[in-house]
Amino acid sequence: MNKRSTTQSARAFTSPLHSLIIFGITLPLLLSACGGANHTQDAPESSVKAPRFEAKSPCGNQQQYTINGTQYQVLDSAKGYQANGVASWYGLEYQGSETASCEKFDMYAHTAAHRTLPLPSYVRVTNKKNNKSVIVRINDRGPFDSQNEIELSFAAANALDMVKSKTASVTVTAITPDEVEGQITVKTQVDPPKINLQPATPSQSAENLQYAKAKYEHQKEVFYIIAGTFTNKDESLERFIRLSSIGISKAEMATAFGDDRELYMVRIGPLYHQDQIDNIKDRLSGDGLSNFKVIKETLKKPTS
Repeated sequence: MNKRSTTQSARAFTSPLHSLIIFGITLPLLLSACGGANHTQDAPESSVKAPRFEAKSPCGNQQQYTINGTQYQVLDSAKGYQANGVASWYGLEYQGSETASCEKFDMYAHTAAHRTLPLPSYVRVTNKKNNKSVIVRINDRGPFDSQNEIELSFAAANALDMVKSKTASVTVTAITPDEVEGQITVKTQVDPPKINLQPATPSQSAENLQYAKAKYEHQKEVFYIIAGTFTNKDESLERFIRLSSIGISKAEMATAFGDDRELYMVRIGPLYHQDQIDNIKDRLSGDGLSNFKVIKETLKKPTS
């Protein structure tokens, strides 16, 4: 998932610190420098059903739609579709939310969001760096905050070994159910909690997950969860990796300056509504990370 909303490079920050600078990082280099900082948990293998013929969803399949002033044309069929591009992923922040196809988003299912493929469709996503591939079911729309080709669930991203790197260069190829036989066996990143995800009742598409995300990004206030502040960059990187490994896609690292000191901060956000905040708070507490705080930030319109 690249993040769903653009983070400014420098912002006023509600804390005793004078300023906060978000910095980009090259994760492969940092991971090697950090020497095996890895909090990935082993999990039992889980079976993923092979693609099957499905009728088009009554939700999310209008011929065209407009998000943030950009118009998208939904394809009549996925047959023959192939594209190269960047994959990102999304996870815990949206667990249980309604997707564009009026289903519940499950970060532990092998699903994905795409802007123009019919809902549902099946595609094979191949990570060009390691040649790992996974078959996912397209049941959502997006991403809308970037030109990335596809946005994967946490489980699908883990199958491609791209959870920590956040993005990967991929090939996306549409497949038909008769091209795959049997079952696909994969390992999930963590033991999924017992979550009762019932099919959602159809609602207006503007209230579905990806459409709602675009709407939330115009809010005047957003929230962040501060998940750790450190004096050592390696410690902050370890925390960042740990958050990614438990399915949090919106974690970011930042350097905070003030009072003649430099601190390294890991925060999660922006978050737009209480359900997102509660999901993350529960997961952090369950993972033994109870020392966190929620802050509210008022967004300012950019000056021309």
